[in-house]
Amino acid sequence: MNTIEHLRILLVEDSPTDALLIREALVDVDDFQHDLVHAGLLGEAISCCAATRFDIVLLDLGLPDAHGISTFRIFHERVPELPVLVFTGLDDKAVGLLAIQDGAQDYLVKRNIDPSELSRAIRYAIERHRIARALEESEERFQLAVSGASAGLWDWNPQSGTTWLSPYFKKILGYEPNEFPDDSSAVLEAIHPADLERVNTCLAAHLEQMRPYDVEYRMRTKSGEYCWVHARGQALWNQFGQPHRMLGWIIDVTERRLAEEALRASREELQRLSAGIEQAREKEKTRIARELHDDFGQQLVALKIACARLDTPVKSSDSVQGAADLGNVYKLIDQLVVSVRRIATELRPAMLDDLGLIPALEWLVNRFSERHGVRVARHIADDIDFNYDSATAVFRIVQEALTNVARHSQATDLVFEIVREEPHCIVRITDNGCGASPDLRPAADSFGLLGIRERAWALRGDLQIRTAPGQGFAITVSLPLDAIEARSARD
Repeated sequence: MNTIEHLRILLVEDSPTDALLIREALVDVDDFQHDLVHAGLLGEAISCCAATRFDIVLLDLGLPDAHGISTFRIFHERVPELPVLVFTGLDDKAVGLLAIQDGAQDYLVKRNIDPSELSRAIRYAIERHRIARALEESEERFQLAVSGASAGLWDWNPQSGTTWLSPYFKKILGYEPNEFPDDSSAVLEAIHPADLERVNTCLAAHLEQMRPYDVEYRMRTKSGEYCWVHARGQALWNQFGQPHRMLGWIIDVTERRLAEEALRASREELQRLSAGIEQAREKEKTRIARELHDDFGQQLVALKIACARLDTPVKSSDSVQGAADLGNVYKLIDQLVVSVRRIATELRPAMLDDLGLIPALEWLVNRFSERHGVRVARHIADDIDFNYDSATAVFRIVQEALTNVARHSQATDLVFEIVREEPHCIVRITDNGCGASPDLRPAADSFGLLGIRERAWALRGDLQIRTAPGQGFAITVSLPLDAIEARSARD
């Protein structure tokens, strides 16, 4: 108990004899010094408290203007901040106990007062009142914290299961204070089934091993949906190491969890896209190398044949033929240059990845028609699911066929078809150009037809050529559907 050096005491007593006895008892008290003010009426006492600060009030319950328990109740209501020591008669002990229940610190029987008992009662009353006020202020601060906090507070007795949930705890779950019970089983039932074992494990580790209780889990709200909460708690243990109380809080972290999930998904998507881009780059490198190999290989073969003709000894009468062969060499060299430019710009099948085969073919045919003044009638089926390899092959077949038309046919009209004729896909290009003899083999520099044939054979297909002088040129490529629609590793 704190040391009390000097007290200001208000004595409320209408009996001069009883007032004198109390004064004399206070004189003999040596635990503290005091100043005593005497009032004979309740109203006078209340006025004195308004004008002067006192440390304690000694209150008689039998006054001319008030009597019994109502005397204390009136005074306590008007002056709640002062500790009150109640005086009763021999027959009023029950009233003294009732006064203590209503907020008085203690009671004494006036006829039995001695200095030591009075000193003890005064000191005890002041200390008890101080502790009660401190507790009340602490509770007020707690209530303010509860009402103003963005956390849902909870108080749980592990032994009895008794639970208290703050209004904000219930608000987090979408409930009004009277809609969700203060019951631990109701809280457990609201936890997501997939998270319940993890929560129980964390709780058991805290209660049994005093490990931190810090866990995030999902709880079912009033609407039936789930929100994420972050929960922390601290248990209190008795002298036997048994938890007898646990307090904690939850906060709603749904937005943070959703943001983290969205960020994780974005990172995974970014990684997937990065991997896809890198894979596409590798595919593009391989494709360009393959295209260069195909075109250069075909053109170099033709160039070797032409050069071999130049190396063959000829008679002077063959000088005209030699000049023609040299012209073919120059022509092949020009075609090599054009091929490099075409691969680097116009012929990039990368557009297939951006547009798809049919839009890419439409673009190719339109550009051919505009550049060479050839009218094109087209029919392109949209019910064929080309895979990566077959789409590339068909695009290059059509490209090579149109190039041959532009170079050799002198055509003004052309029919372009891609149709589904079970079990084949038919690619057909027919022009009205000058044509050629049916038994005439492709010239050494007709590398485009060689490329078309190789691509058709790579897909287990077949190439047919129909032509005659003055009757145009028709190329028909038959490709098995099971080869061109089967998914490949690059799809």
